[in-house]
Amino acid sequence: PQCLTTLHIQGRLAVLPEVFIDDPHLDFYMYQSGHNSQFQPTAYTLALDFYNKTVTRPVLNSEPCYEQMGYSRKVYGRFTRADVRKAAWQSLLSGASAGITYGAHGIWSWHRKGKKFGVTGEGFDSPYDWQSALKFEGAWDYGLAKWLFGIYGLTDMQPWNIVLKNTEEIRAAVTADYTKVAIYVPVNTVLKLDADLSEYNFTVIDLENRRFGTTSISVQEQITTIDMHDFEADVLLIGIRK
Repeated sequence: PQCLTTLHIQGRLAVLPEVFIDDPHLDFYMYQSGHNSQFQPTAYTLALDFYNKTVTRPVLNSEPCYEQMGYSRKVYGRFTRADVRKAAWQSLLSGASAGITYGAHGIWSWHRKGKKFGVTGEGFDSPYDWQSALKFEGAWDYGLAKWLFGIYGLTDMQPWNIVLKNTEEIRAAVTADYTKVAIYVPVNTVLKLDADLSEYNFTVIDLENRRFGTTSISVQEQITTIDMHDFEADVLLIGIRK
């Protein structure tokens, strides 16, 4: 009876009856952004929805897209390592800073090559053999995310709406004391931010190859500009106030 309690609600939904929201026995919110290729922005939209509930609780994305899982409804295609990594960082920096679940298609069903698995609800393409799925590279990306949260002390992160770009794919968050800021940039671009970040030192992290670099910023009329980085995949920018 002393265990933590939560609710695994239907995928891609943020609807929760008030009786559950107000119940003191509910310890944290849990959502699933899911495996439908058309609705991947739910990784961050649902994080924001639960972060802004009338009763504040930790938020966790329990079921993002799984690595090498076929798109739901038998749509042709599979989620790549990059897709899974993007879902993680967009969740973590949009309100779901309590955590994220990694999935490798073939593990959850302990699939063996040549065997069949009964499919209910949304259909998916055949999974990988579980021994192959154990070796998917994306698991290391999630391990890196946990390490970065620990080594930089990225606790009590809250979404920060400062990105001046015609996209919501770039996500930013800041610690409660504004001493640390983290920005996820899925595609390289010149970044303009609606905040004066001249007091911060930035590190840029190549999430695909796990390489670290530095970057310079400029500030004009309270707008911070960060030039394009030298990496070819998605990056995480971490700023530490001097």
